[in-house]
Amino acid sequence: MRKEIKSQVEKLVGLKLQLAGRASNLFWIGFGDIVQIIRRGKTVETSEYALNIQCSWRITCGKKIVVASRDFYSPNSALEDNFGDFDWDIQGNNRFDERIKTFLEVNGNIIVEQVESDSVGGLKVILSGGYMLEVFPDSSEDDEHSEHWRFFNRKDNSPHFVVTGMGIERV
Repeated sequence: MRKEIKSQVEKLVGLKLQLAGRASNLFWIGFGDIVQIIRRGKTVETSEYALNIQCSWRITCGKKIVVASRDFYSPNSALEDNFGDFDWDIQGNNRFDERIKTFLEVNGNIIVEQVESDSVGGLKVILSGGYMLEVFPDSSEDDEHSEHWRFFNRKDNSPHFVVTGMGIERV
């Protein structure tokens, strides 16, 4: 699994981190050129390559966690004193939304320097500036619904490279 993951994801080496965000608790991050695609009948601009992560992950710099998957479930700094009104799934409400926005604004030119993988579907994307994205499957589920993460090219619309509890799939 390690070699197969690396051979796919190393396509990112040398590419710029362009975009990042979330759809509910799915973290998406985009790399490479900005391309136009048609989505739901509308032309939109997005990054050429996408990594969609549905397991635990974190972005670090040195010994500091900059933003991580559990940040979805904590309020942003404006809401910290008012937990009664906190709904994590509303865009802008949680710590992830706040921190990923700041991360992207402050670090406008981050490049992928290297990728590493492990035998259980984990992934490290080493970025310029001392940053690192670590993706680590954290579930023993091994059924058809156990997707950990997927990697795909939006420009050529090729099959998605999907890492699950059952191994690697191309869909």
